[in-house]
Amino acid sequence: MSDATLIFNSVKEYPDMIKIAIYHEPLRLGSSHSEKRKRRKDAECSQSSIIRTRTTIQDLCLCNNFDLFCTFTFDPKRYECRKIAWCQKYMNTWCHNAKARHSKRLQYLIVPERHKSGAIHFHALIKGFEGRLKDSGHKQGGRIIYNIPNWHFGFSTAVKIDNQEAVSCYIRKYITKDMILLPSSKRYYCSQGLSRPTKTYNRPGLIPFLKSVSPHFFVDDDAEYYTIFKKDIDAIHNAMLQ
Repeated sequence: MSDATLIFNSVKEYPDMIKIAIYHEPLRLGSSHSEKRKRRKDAECSQSSIIRTRTTIQDLCLCNNFDLFCTFTFDPKRYECRKIAWCQKYMNTWCHNAKARHSKRLQYLIVPERHKSGAIHFHALIKGFEGRLKDSGHKQGGRIIYNIPNWHFGFSTAVKIDNQEAVSCYIRKYITKDMILLPSSKRYYCSQGLSRPTKTYNRPGLIPFLKSVSPHFFVDDDAEYYTIFKKDIDAIHNAMLQ
């Protein structure tokens, strides 16, 4: 097998950081991360799928400057809140109406969750929302909790985002093996046009580069992972110029 068909490392570039994976064993070009995981037990494959979904959600969170973290619930007295197809229909209707009426640049990332009661609700990261927010009179961590008056299907909350990475970790926790699946087996859905990280493979000179910075590091069965913040790279570069 030619080295040209193998992946030895991968680099994901985000607006504020770079993530590097150096694989213990090279991957075949075009395979998922990692082909050998597909040959493990079904349970492990399912867990691998969940990890990939969490990674995608985190990528979307870190590449898009979402303004609001929202939760949308349904009134069980008026709606079939235990049926995912109905709930998704109402959620889609709200997004469509918001874009048509006041928020033409609305973009979103939405994750469903089933409550212990069986009722479905949605967690959403939103940007470009220009509709009305109403102060609920409550706060969370010093931030005002708003309600969204034009969510007519039940109860809603919205909190302004001040830390994209923290929110991405928070929303990822809802992706579990027991979570509900949307039609087409989706665990989340999002608007078109969201930014995603730039990904490249087999970048030369990574080891010397890593030695010149102080990356965050962890390792698992597949690879060594490094996270480097661009502000740290700029600081090192400026120090070398002085």
